[in-house]
Amino acid sequence: MGFHTCEACKSQRRTYRFPNTSSGDVNLMFMNGHVWVMPDMILHYVADHGWQPPDDFVTDVMSSDLVSGSRRQTRGISDVFAGAVPVGYLESKFAIGHVPDGFVDRLESLMNQSSRSGMRIQTKGI
Repeated sequence: MGFHTCEACKSQRRTYRFPNTSSGDVNLMFMNGHVWVMPDMILHYVADHGWQPPDDFVTDVMSSDLVSGSRRQTRGISDVFAGAVPVGYLESKFAIGHVPDGFVDRLESLMNQSSRSGMRIQTKGI
């Protein structure tokens, strides 16, 4: 992915709950076997712009236990996330919607849990 700034924020000047820049991806694997790869900025997209993630992703975040996860700089790396479903890259339609109460806090907690346990790693240069 490389360094990225949110396109929706480039001409706006306001304070956001989450950073609107990123330089990596997050990979989360849940107990049910689902693996999702997303940009670091996914929290910004959901909390600050009202982006609606896919229902299956919301369900996993809200009701499944985290097995593993990692933060990776993926520029130039191929097949790092074999089998992972990409979510939050906003390459297609930016769907506005509603997530359940607690979704953003739960996703942030899972991302932090991944970081604290050593599962969130920088792989630039691999």
